[in-house]
Amino acid sequence: MLFTTMLDIIPGKADEMFYLVKSIKPPGGVQIKEFLQLFGKPDFLIVYEAPSENEAMNFVLKFTSCATPKTCLANPVERIV
Repeated sequence: MLFTTMLDIIPGKADEMFYLVKSIKPPGGVQIKEFLQLFGKPDFLIVYEAPSENEAMNFVLKFTSCATPKTCLANPVERIV
């Protein structure tokens, strides 16, 4: 399953967030495809695969001490030729 999570840094937690981003180890089964810092809001965007919603939630919960997450299940759109 493919997910996206947008993270808005909680005011005063930017240093903690940057440390967390550099040291994060995703749980087993979660594969990060892209981890992007954005210029504007949201502050970060993560695109990742997880075997289930529970595994995705366990991953996202690692960021809640320093950011507000918004997660969506993503479905690839095939280009019609």
